[in-house]
Amino acid sequence: MMRVHDVKLELVRPGPPHNQLLSPLTPYMALCGEGSPVTFHIDYEHRQLLNRLERLRYIAPDGKGGFVSVPERLREAQVYELGDEIGDLLSRIPSLNSELARARGSEAGDSEFVHLRLVLSGSELSILPFELARAPQAFPGEGLDFSLQGSLPIVVTREIRRSRPLAARWDARDPKVLFIAAAPAGLTVPLREHARALRNALDPWIEWPDTAAIQGKPEEEARLPLVKERLRVLSGASIQQIYETCAKESFTHVHILAHGATYPDAGEERFGVALHRQGRPDEKHVVGGKQLAQALRAEGQEGADRSEPLIVTLAICDSGQQGSVLVPGGSIAHDLHTEGIPWVFASQFPLTKTGSVRIAEFLYPRLLRGDDPRQVLYELRRTLSMRASGEHDWASLVTYAALEGDFDYRVAQFFERQTTRAIEVLMSKADRLVAARGRTNRARDGAKVDNDQAKATLREVSEWLSRWEKRMPPAGGTLRERTTRTNCFGTQGSTFKRIGLLHASLGEHDLARQELHRALDAYRRATDEWVTDDARYSWTASQSLALSAVLKEGTKREKSTYTICRRLAERDLDSANTLLRAWAHATLAELDLLSSVYDAQDHEVIRKEVLKHCDHIVALAGTHSFPAESTRRQFERYATGWGQPSTEPDPGWKKIARDAATRLGGG
Repeated sequence: MMRVHDVKLELVRPGPPHNQLLSPLTPYMALCGEGSPVTFHIDYEHRQLLNRLERLRYIAPDGKGGFVSVPERLREAQVYELGDEIGDLLSRIPSLNSELARARGSEAGDSEFVHLRLVLSGSELSILPFELARAPQAFPGEGLDFSLQGSLPIVVTREIRRSRPLAARWDARDPKVLFIAAAPAGLTVPLREHARALRNALDPWIEWPDTAAIQGKPEEEARLPLVKERLRVLSGASIQQIYETCAKESFTHVHILAHGATYPDAGEERFGVALHRQGRPDEKHVVGGKQLAQALRAEGQEGADRSEPLIVTLAICDSGQQGSVLVPGGSIAHDLHTEGIPWVFASQFPLTKTGSVRIAEFLYPRLLRGDDPRQVLYELRRTLSMRASGEHDWASLVTYAALEGDFDYRVAQFFERQTTRAIEVLMSKADRLVAARGRTNRARDGAKVDNDQAKATLREVSEWLSRWEKRMPPAGGTLRERTTRTNCFGTQGSTFKRIGLLHASLGEHDLARQELHRALDAYRRATDEWVTDDARYSWTASQSLALSAVLKEGTKREKSTYTICRRLAERDLDSANTLLRAWAHATLAELDLLSSVYDAQDHEVIRKEVLKHCDHIVALAGTHSFPAESTRRQFERYATGWGQPSTEPDPGWKKIARDAATRLGGG
């Protein structure tokens, strides 16, 4: 499990953010960690630094109204020189080195990454390419690039000073991506490559249609309506179209592919994005960051909410470029962040087309599955550097980020939800493949194809489960950490159980029992975490009791587990949460069925109690609710003997289970 040590470095000066040029005469103050404030100077004249940065562009003005290519060796030399100079600047802040040393000296495994959060109060400071910094003497990774070295991985992000933090609610909504592309006035962009990268990144969470929906069509074509529920493409975009789209639909991620361009702002030159002009799509309309932010955060059509993307990725040259510091405002990325977008990935220099595609291909699969964006940023920069061939996209990458207090927990929660959803999509696909194989009288080769696809799908399921287990916190931790372990082991149990039933439906009974044994072990491990909030103990314990009875693998502990589980479920009957009460009745219905094994109850008494709880589930949640459908499926497993021949702990189960399934809305 990755742990991150936060280091916040705030660079401030008196006065408003704008209307100040870089100068060796200007005193700045640095605040970092518990150390005293440090006063320092920046040894750049403003025009001098701009001239130096001009050499990092692939083409530059030739002074005669045209452009000339900047030699690769000159660009590489500037990257090294500026890196050393920015590193020297950071070395003048002793408290920064102290904080980095503290992170490096922490207990093994306690902090694997340092998140260096730069808070810049002056617009002129945004021009400094901090992401290029090389570690100075006595710093971790001395002589190596701060953002690339592995001695102590350092992730650099920027943010603005604000009175309250942005609420980056990672776990609040299902991901939905808006892809905005613009190429007016004869410009070109790698539209197809970016669309493919986004489509592939979303694939694990796009449902597979059933056989009836396919009807001879290619599967990708049959999935297209489901793809559109997750990915909205807006090509040839104008600012008005962006506003109207965000007013109609809510998106968690926005990916913008376009060209950067300059525009006049109060007599000064700023960097914006080249969109299409509304009504005249062949014309270029350069839009600033504030206008773009207003469109992306449009008020909903009902007037009850506002569009709130969590992440905006700007595949736009100079989207992180400050431009003039004489008037209020900043780069496109800065303005988006100022207007309330928590995370903005951008480019502070020109971005190559190849680099933009690599960023999309690397970024979205990891962000959408719930990886920590700080770790994603670090690995993305290293990947761009590793694959560089005469370009410096890794150095161009700049990120504005806002973190709330429980950010780590919310990211972990989002990863759990995304993993669970991906597994559900894959298991539904496996169900469809197995059902198609059993339903048709195909030739042997056709059946083999279905079988191979099903096995490949189940291997993907195993990969998701393995990835989740590797990210679990160690045993014996806090309630949150034990809840994470319970959810992981519980999901393993549910998945192995479904796989076992799939094998049983194909007559592969030895494989079925093997998977059910794996499920039982996982449920027991989940129960051993002893998490009693939100019915987690009842859920995992009741499943372990069921499989223990079915497999006749009971131990001495099952009796006490049964008693504890029943008492906790009865406790939840008094909850103010209607859904929790419905789940409590679901647990008690199954425990009553199992009481013939664990509590020697009479069948007629059992039937009466089981049906009573089923009626409560329907009254509280309805027949189409998840508690009702989940409980019905479970009773249908009892009614069919769990696919296990000659394994029936109680002959009376099947009739009671059939009656319960019917009462819950079954056929």
